[in-house]
Amino acid sequence: MSKIKGTTKTGFEFELREELLDDYELVVLFGKANEDIRHIDELAEHMLGSEQKKALIEHLRGANGTVKLSDMMNALADVEAAFPSPAGKNS
Repeated sequence: MSKIKGTTKTGFEFELREELLDDYELVVLFGKANEDIRHIDELAEHMLGSEQKKALIEHLRGANGTVKLSDMMNALADVEAAFPSPAGKNS
């Protein structure tokens, strides 16, 4: 199984399954998360898988023990940016 590898701006290294490039459910979750931020955890789980999601949360955890929502959103945007642009997409 092929993987897409990347690193967020904060240095978190991740691997994505290549089949996510053509995953309908992932697109639906992006839409849900854009409409209602409470779906961000479900999106992170689907995109990264359970273990990487947990690792990302720990990577983002601040000295006070919390994870900022804005940091998680930025990290997931960095992960999304690792997806190659679809062929023939109009810019």
